[in-house]
Amino acid sequence: MKRFLLCFLTFAGAGTLLLRGFDNSPSIVFDSTTKDFGKVTEGEKLKHIFKFTNKGTATLEINSAEPS
Repeated sequence: MKRFLLCFLTFAGAGTLLLRGFDNSPSIVFDSTTKDFGKVTEGEKLKHIFKFTNKGTATLEINSAEPS
């Protein structure tokens, strides 16, 4: 029984470490997620750049973006 438990824990630990190594998903992190323009005159053009970083290991693809 002790031998079985030792083998199980060894393989479970090794499997966990292997899975962590294969996590190659993108992860987007924004510097800020909102912008308050305050009072805006009708027809006034507004512009703001949202800076972000891909903290993951895979390529980050942005397929579309829409204002709220």
